[in-house]
Amino acid sequence: MAWCEVRVQVSVKPVPQCRPSVTKMNRFGVHALFLVLLVAFGATVPLHNEDEVRQEFHEAMRYGTVGPALTDLAEELDLESLLLGDSIWESSYHPQSEADRSVIFCSTCTIGVNEIIHSINNGTDPEDISNMIINLCINLNISNEVVCTNFIQIAGTQIIWILSNRELTGNDVCGMMFPGFGCHSNNPDRIWEITLPDVPKPPVTEPTLPEPGSPTMKVLHLADTHYDPYYLVGANAECPEKYYCCRAESGPVESPEAGAGKWGDYRNCDAPRWLLEALYTDINNNHADIDFIIWTGDLIPHNVWNTSQAGNLNIINDAVQMIKDFFPDTPVFPAIGNHESHPVNAFPQPYIDNEFDISWLYDEITMLWETWLPPEVAGTVTYGSFYTTYIKPGLKIISVNTNYCYSLNWWMVYDDVDPASELQWIAEELQKAEDAGEKVYLISHHPPGHDDCLPTWSHQYNRLILRYESTIAGLFYGHTHKDHFMMVYDENDRPALVGYVAQSQTPYHKLNPGYKIYTIDGDYEGSSYQVLDHENYIMDLDEANANDDPRFFLLYTAKDAYGLSDLTPASWSGLVDQMKQPNSTLFDDFFRYYTKAARPYQEEGCDEKCKSDLLCRLVVSDTSDKSMCDQF
Repeated sequence: MAWCEVRVQVSVKPVPQCRPSVTKMNRFGVHALFLVLLVAFGATVPLHNEDEVRQEFHEAMRYGTVGPALTDLAEELDLESLLLGDSIWESSYHPQSEADRSVIFCSTCTIGVNEIIHSINNGTDPEDISNMIINLCINLNISNEVVCTNFIQIAGTQIIWILSNRELTGNDVCGMMFPGFGCHSNNPDRIWEITLPDVPKPPVTEPTLPEPGSPTMKVLHLADTHYDPYYLVGANAECPEKYYCCRAESGPVESPEAGAGKWGDYRNCDAPRWLLEALYTDINNNHADIDFIIWTGDLIPHNVWNTSQAGNLNIINDAVQMIKDFFPDTPVFPAIGNHESHPVNAFPQPYIDNEFDISWLYDEITMLWETWLPPEVAGTVTYGSFYTTYIKPGLKIISVNTNYCYSLNWWMVYDDVDPASELQWIAEELQKAEDAGEKVYLISHHPPGHDDCLPTWSHQYNRLILRYESTIAGLFYGHTHKDHFMMVYDENDRPALVGYVAQSQTPYHKLNPGYKIYTIDGDYEGSSYQVLDHENYIMDLDEANANDDPRFFLLYTAKDAYGLSDLTPASWSGLVDQMKQPNSTLFDDFFRYYTKAARPYQEEGCDEKCKSDLLCRLVVSDTSDKSMCDQF
């Protein structure tokens, strides 16, 4: 696709495809309203009361006031848990079914966004609306003044530009930003396809196990580092900001138990330098045979209201330098995460070259990654933060920028049609590999089956990997901070591929730090390069903080833990069948490993709904089709 070629449009309003110029907008806080106020309204107000909802929203837009009803609803909803990533539908407040709640939420979201769009189109002063949203954020006890004010001001200018330069509706915006809450856009232009190479799919070659004694390789998978250079031992881990603590500015510590642990904390805090150094030291001391490293992104801490371009770049540089210092002679193949940008999640299309141009990040990443990657990949990294290169002769890696599938990347509301032509590029690269008889690993931050991956992008990605399943030797992801896998089934429900989702290095939140090491079929003529087994190591935070000893240990090895003879897709699918049985001890084991044996999750446990939701997560790779979940 040519750089300025006319593309499928999301609406009838013209979209500039050739690097538009715009004037800078003032502060505007629409994003906070989307993620907080609309969630509060959408999850609680009966659908038949739409006129009342519209009137209350209209008054809030005018006056920014919060009455007792809204205050009660915010408390009932437990917005803190929601914004930390827990499902809104798990609240015991709601007697309705999930389907009913989705209808209520999405319908009310549509009302709210239409009101915002109406205000923008009528010329309402953006600063007035910004102040109203800040007041609501504070008065609903979503967070304190610092968080509400800073985050709204950071995120707002981009969103007001998008809403001002697109012909959008509330339904379309909510459907794009909240697919994980069951919202769907009725805009037909949101359904699009890439063109696969006009080459018939060859017969599927089932994976064959290597002969005993065949060479193997070891691969380290690091995910979700979330390095915090300002972590302070003993700082308040239960701070007024709620969503991120353990820093000097986190306020006074009111009890000894509220202080941040030396080696990290189960509460809303990320990884200090000395934790990461202990983790890397353990790998060096005990796994000197690592052949290469996969690093699937998210290097920035979770203080999303207090980021900047310069601050993010400093942290990225520090995090990369640590890897270089500890593994100077080991090849590293990175992928970009959603926290690397400022504001968080904001990854504009490459043709956006106004004040929101993302080149400040991609140019820096190109420079940092050139230590590990050949010069010829610089063009695609600079353009869209994706690339392909050889790991070994006959084995390639494709690093995918999945921020172009991420529903909370509000730039996808503006234009979601194969951003940066990345999927089309992947198709061409996979065809080249198939023609050459090569194998390919695909790595990315977001699993394509995760709820926050946009359905059309996810579906097109699945078309790709199923078409080239005999070429693809491995799929590797991060993002969830948990340790699990993702099945890929074909149209006949045959287990075709399996993707591995690696555990986080950060303890954020309620988790132990950890890392994963794969044993893969080695570098020899005819190698499948398939994953043969994986080992998973953790540090118990309670133990480390009590003894001041950052001891990492083997939690489990996949084949032994699950009684698998191999790690083929059929074997993993068979494990799902076993775990779905009532009172499955295999599922109990899986839940322990999934949560890295962290005390908070072990204390909470996993009831039948939790089990059903978790098993569903394992069998969905295409968010446009969750029919495999019907079995649970």
